Amino acid sequence: MAKIGRVLGYDVPAEGYRELYGEEQLQKYDLIFRNFMIDLGDVDLILDVGCGIGLLREYLRGLGFDGLYIGLDILEDRIMEARKSRDPSSDLILADAHHLPFRDRVFDLTALITVAHLLRIENSLRELERVSRRILIVTILKGLKSSANLSKIVRRLMSNWMIISLDKPWIKDLIYILVRRRD
Repeated sequence: MAKIGRVLGYDVPAEGYRELYGEEQLQKYDLIFRNFMIDLGDVDLILDVGCGIGLLREYLRGLGFDGLYIGLDILEDRIMEARKSRDPSSDLILADAHHLPFRDRVFDLTALITVAHLLRIENSLRELERVSRRILIVTILKGLKSSANLSKIVRRLMSNWMIISLDKPWIKDLIYILVRRRD
């Protein structure tokens, strides 16, 4: 599995992830959950696609989220590192974001944070939309050649969702909060 990470251009060891990116990720989470004020009281089930070592799980627990958290990653070393922090109300799954192993519209909140540039985004967005019931968070790393194209794809494919974008100069990602419109 480590080979997959290198192929995708993401070869940071799981053990060093918190040290290298922990603070940066916390800033994104604060912007999304505190400043945008997503009400976690209405959220029972969260899917974190590209969960890495489980930083979002830790953050959400710190905010008082006591629902079920499902973390999904394609890299086994990330899942193994995340499992070191025991959490009876979570599950960690080794799987591919292009073929999510879940029923339709099962998750209240689905997050894809700083992972979009590593995926076949159209396939992944269709899967994320399929499994998401209400809220979908997608962030796109700024400054990449593909960033503008990824943003266009998000806006085009998710046009039936209410889209709120957040772009702060101190955050390395463009953040999209998508809310499913009532059917």
